[in-house]
Amino acid sequence: MPIKKPTQTQIEQREYRIFNPENIKQTVEIQVKPKQSIEELETVEKIGKKKREKAKKSEEKSEKIKLNPKGYVLIVTEKPQAASKIAAALSNGNEEKKSDNGIPYYELERNSKKIIVACAVGHLFTVSQMIKRAGYPVFDIQWFPNFEIKKKDFTKKYYLTIKRLVKGASEIVIATDFDTEGEVIGYNIVRFIANQKDAKRMKFSSLTAKELQESYDNVLPTIEWGQAIAGETRHFLDWLYGINLSRALMNSIKSVGKFKIMSIGRVQGPTLNLIVEKEKQIQAFKSTPYWQVFITINDGKNKIDLKYVKDIVKKEELDKFKELEGKKAIAKTTKKIEAIQPPAPFDLTTLQTEAYKFYSITPSKTLQIAQNLYLSG
Repeated sequence: MPIKKPTQTQIEQREYRIFNPENIKQTVEIQVKPKQSIEELETVEKIGKKKREKAKKSEEKSEKIKLNPKGYVLIVTEKPQAASKIAAALSNGNEEKKSDNGIPYYELERNSKKIIVACAVGHLFTVSQMIKRAGYPVFDIQWFPNFEIKKKDFTKKYYLTIKRLVKGASEIVIATDFDTEGEVIGYNIVRFIANQKDAKRMKFSSLTAKELQESYDNVLPTIEWGQAIAGETRHFLDWLYGINLSRALMNSIKSVGKFKIMSIGRVQGPTLNLIVEKEKQIQAFKSTPYWQVFITINDGKNKIDLKYVKDIVKKEELDKFKELEGKKAIAKTTKKIEAIQPPAPFDLTTLQTEAYKFYSITPSKTLQIAQNLYLSG
């Protein structure tokens, strides 16, 4: 079927429809919010009446617990596995496993003293703001049990079990990992669950029976305050720096009519800056020619290629080696006897790292093998 050519009138009508201003979709300008002044950004919030009331209620909820002078020794670990290992080590395998609302703990005797070993599951507390709101900056922050921030959190059962066991204890021994995070976990249990100012401390680097026994028999009189304060400071800085600046970033994007989840943190920000600066150096790099010089040593039986210790960037230096090309030389070998100290024994972490690096043995399997070798003598 032949295609009809449009008339001049039809062309003009079509162009009018296309270019008529009434048919053009108008853009909507979004009003940009004015930037906050430095004074507004640096204003530190004052704790208002509602915040004071909430803090007061939180203090009232903290039940004042007095330790029982005739009670047992309560050891609190960071993880369930550690509780099991410590109980087995201190009782020589004669511990009794019990349960409180599905949460395991262990009873045993050592030197005629009753001991109970209970566990946390990592952090039972988290840093959060006292009054929920989305603005920034926010400085009214404190520790809260995880289950108060995240409803139906599984850590609540562990929290309640430790709290119940504290009531019958004569003393509390913290046996969390001996590092900054472990110290914060133990410190929060001592002050927020047990309501005590301090506790004794077991210090160990592995879960072998001998080390755990020595750690308990030589228990430290206090928690490691340096690590505890450093750890708490890190958590508060993470919140004050990370949450506030992340909210500021997202708010700046939102002000131009878009929304995107963005984050920055105490480590993330400086690390990103290092990457950016390094990338700038890479982009600005200008390659220059250089030379490498090798010498071949051959005694008719063995052959070896040796590389000159540094790359040559000046052609004048390269010319010096041309004089040696094709010449023969005699190499001398000197033998001597030397006493070399053997390398230090592996610690557990290095052993696990090397075992995985060279033989792909998992850290847990390495620990199991080490324990079996130790027990077998």
